[in-house]
Amino acid sequence: MVRKLDWSKYFKIEQHKIETFIKTFGAKKIYAMGLMPIRGPKGFRKLDYEFAEKGLNVVEIMNKLEEAHFNTLGIVIKDTDGACTWDTKVGWNPTNRDILGEFCDEGKDMSIKIMVSFTSMNDAFQGYLHPKRVSVHGKNGENFGKKYVKGDISTHEAYEMRVDLPNGISYNDYKRKIPFLTEKKDEKFGKARGTRGTGYIPTESFMCPNSAHINYLIDLIKEVVKNYPIKAFTADYIRYDGHFTDLCACHRCLKKFKVKYGDKAKILKGKDWIEFKTDTIAEYAQRVQETVKNIDNNCLTGWYSQVGPKKLVTLKRHGQDWTKLSSILDISVPMEYPYLAGTRDDGIYWGLIGNLFYWYFIRNMKRRAHEYRNPVLGLTNSVECNVKEMLKQMRGFDFGLGIAVFKYFGTSNEQWKALKEYAEKEIGLENL
Repeated sequence: MVRKLDWSKYFKIEQHKIETFIKTFGAKKIYAMGLMPIRGPKGFRKLDYEFAEKGLNVVEIMNKLEEAHFNTLGIVIKDTDGACTWDTKVGWNPTNRDILGEFCDEGKDMSIKIMVSFTSMNDAFQGYLHPKRVSVHGKNGENFGKKYVKGDISTHEAYEMRVDLPNGISYNDYKRKIPFLTEKKDEKFGKARGTRGTGYIPTESFMCPNSAHINYLIDLIKEVVKNYPIKAFTADYIRYDGHFTDLCACHRCLKKFKVKYGDKAKILKGKDWIEFKTDTIAEYAQRVQETVKNIDNNCLTGWYSQVGPKKLVTLKRHGQDWTKLSSILDISVPMEYPYLAGTRDDGIYWGLIGNLFYWYFIRNMKRRAHEYRNPVLGLTNSVECNVKEMLKQMRGFDFGLGIAVFKYFGTSNEQWKALKEYAEKEIGLENL
């Protein structure tokens, strides 16, 4: 059994921020389960609007969470496809349901608090509607065997997401509902992370964070915070597309960069360019903070942090400066998913890969924990790993305030049993 680490010597968070976090959620330990309404009933590599519309049972889900002693539900209300799963007048809701509203209503008489996750820069539908707002490549290159050219927008085939056609629906008919769907199809399931999805391949688009897409996001945020009694609003994909190093080089970004750093400043490389990218993401975070607090000062704000190497990944590729973002928003949620890289269930090799990533993630957080300025809630996965691996992550990545598990659909019966026992025996939540 992996023992929990004492993370208190690594994190240096002001006590009043921790007290605000605990007061908001009404619990000293957060035990959260994540839910992705449009990803279907089996895992998270599908877009399945029919299930979200007709098969998603809110009452059943909330009862299951209460039975397992979860005190927080994290709902992905806007995913990478761009679907908005609430009653929106601004966004695109292909589910024909106010899913967020249903969960809020059901949770009124329960001890389960609602927090929401909101995908920001990655938005396939908006990329289809507004290609001029999509990030632009700054040089020629190749990724996943696909070539791209300087000046092209960074709309590419999705890395993981796949789509199955509903029974009786043709491809052409379904493309009217999902206009970012391609005719290409993955038939074979693989063991590597990027090859586990099967079905038709949609595109994905990372939007330029200096474009009008930000105004669209702010309008959506206003709808959610104004109309729903949520405890926390957290921004996911608050970053650039990490698969590429040359984003974004559109006319908006280049003009803004040159105004700040001068015509001789180096584009796509150097400290100035990295600072420009991290400042751009931080500016969006500041707008999120101000928008939420102007409507509901008691609603916490948060962001999802990538956990790779600092200089090469989180700064250069993603534009995420942990200190900048955690100084603006109320909560940091590092995404600790080592066993998405490999699980023992797929063989000894893949188990070793997962264990290697687990070791690195622990080491990385020890070295970088001091960069956070706000309470940190670790998020780890239950899908695509086994019970032993799941519990190892939960114990390892509980940074003192509890743990969030990702996610409801795809979690096995054996894992549900282990999750309940974990709550009862390790964090004492059986009486909540």
